[in-house]
Amino acid sequence: MAWRFEPGERLGNAFRRVALEEIAKVRAGLSDARRERAKAIHEARQGFKRLRALLRLAQPSLGRAFDEENRLWREAGRQLSGSRDRTVLMESFDKIVGACKTRLPHGEIECLRSHLFANGPASDGEDVEEHVQELLALLDDAEKRHASLDWPGDEKALAKGLKRSQARLRRNWKAARKTAAPQALHDWRKRVKDQAAQLRLFRRVAPMALRSRHGDEKKAAELLGEEHDLWMLAEHLSAETVPPEAAQTCEALLDAIDDRRSILRSEAFKLGKDFSSEKANAFAGELTAAWEKASSRSSRKRSTEPASTSQAS
Repeated sequence: MAWRFEPGERLGNAFRRVALEEIAKVRAGLSDARRERAKAIHEARQGFKRLRALLRLAQPSLGRAFDEENRLWREAGRQLSGSRDRTVLMESFDKIVGACKTRLPHGEIECLRSHLFANGPASDGEDVEEHVQELLALLDDAEKRHASLDWPGDEKALAKGLKRSQARLRRNWKAARKTAAPQALHDWRKRVKDQAAQLRLFRRVAPMALRSRHGDEKKAAELLGEEHDLWMLAEHLSAETVPPEAAQTCEALLDAIDDRRSILRSEAFKLGKDFSSEKANAFAGELTAAWEKASSRSSRKRSTEPASTSQAS
């Protein structure tokens, strides 16, 4: 099961097939008792994000159905989030401590870490399993609905979705560049991840420049993700009443976080400028033309195959 459209495949069939294959993949992972549950849940959440990216690409054709289906996958991901935020905070804490140029007192670091995380909420295994069973039933219903959705059926509908996607990416990039506010950066990251997933659908037909763009988008999303996690950690540190013996260490960590976030933002803006600033019409036109050309070539090839076979015999 591959996350890609095949040249010559009817567009509506391609959207439908990819959606149903992704749902089946998530179901298989969550149903397999032999798989590590944490890994299966992580992959399921990634699958839900890909499905939302697919829906956004099809939004002009889906109309009012988009809101319901997008909400469905958003809530599905939240059901499986568990203690993810706490885990991310712990990982970010350990990473920034390791990256600090100034050696921090081990005792104070352990005191601060224990104060921040020792009494945090742990994930409840029974609750997770209950959510998984609920999602398996939800996947069955979603599969039936997605099989009958009004997916984009031609290049004109595809172009509308691509144009909307790029326009939104460009708009969020401008907002992030203007303010560098955490929410603006987070919104830009979400649009980058959406388009990275959407471009992968066309990796068999996209021009080389667009195929290489996928790598830049993936890296930019990683940089922005780390920046957001560090912002969350800084907010957590600032909101806590830190033990007096760890106060100085806490201030040093906050300074290190601020420095690291500045570097990450700079790298993300530098890497993301070209693909985020592209005009929506140009992007949509280039990719739609590539799909149309590859599909026409594939159709011509299929139409000549019987004649070639006949002559050979």
